[in-house]
Amino acid sequence: MRTDWLPSSRTGQLAMAQNWVSILNNKAQAWGIPNQFVTKLESLVEQTQDALYDAISSARNAVINQQMRTAFGNLTDHMRDIRRRHFFMPPLTEADWVSLGLRLPDTIPTPIGPPTSVVMAEVSYPHKNSLALSITPMPGHRYDTRAEWGFRIYYGVLPQIAASEEMTIERQYLRREPERPEELTNSYFTRRRHSVIEFEYDNSGMKCFMCVRYENGKGDKGPWGPMVSSFIP
Repeated sequence: MRTDWLPSSRTGQLAMAQNWVSILNNKAQAWGIPNQFVTKLESLVEQTQDALYDAISSARNAVINQQMRTAFGNLTDHMRDIRRRHFFMPPLTEADWVSLGLRLPDTIPTPIGPPTSVVMAEVSYPHKNSLALSITPMPGHRYDTRAEWGFRIYYGVLPQIAASEEMTIERQYLRREPERPEELTNSYFTRRRHSVIEFEYDNSGMKCFMCVRYENGKGDKGPWGPMVSSFIP
């Protein structure tokens, strides 16, 4: 997306500079712009016009092309300097700003909501007592590339026998198969799309339930992904 306020073409830049000369001859004093800035702009416009005329003539060569690039460089540098030093509101009104061919300053922050993309975990088995998760978007979704967002991986282990009261109080294990991701007992945050969960040795053979969603450092969250499960090798 183009963000530069100058026109992209040389003819457009020259036309904008000519428009500025016309406006500043009437408004420079009211806007508090010293006369030397306007005089220099007029001189640079004339030089650029001559350089552009030579560049499109039959006499065009490498030297003339370089002279044209230098002329436009000097002109646009001076236009940027004038804008930086003297074009602000006030004293310019919104109508003045538009007359100069400039976009109005955007003072209203654009709200950026949390991610709407849904991601899921694909499970593989790198070695004993561990599960490897590859976080991928669901069909019809894509990764959110904003740097402040990472992934919160939720998981819970269901023991092969009923968990003791002490285990459930400390939320080390699930009491039953979870119906909702909120029931998962453990979580951690990562910005990586690949992650490995390491389990205690005595967790081998137990069933682990997992779910992933976007989250940022402030705790804002995206939508839940699907819950998946796998036995711990």
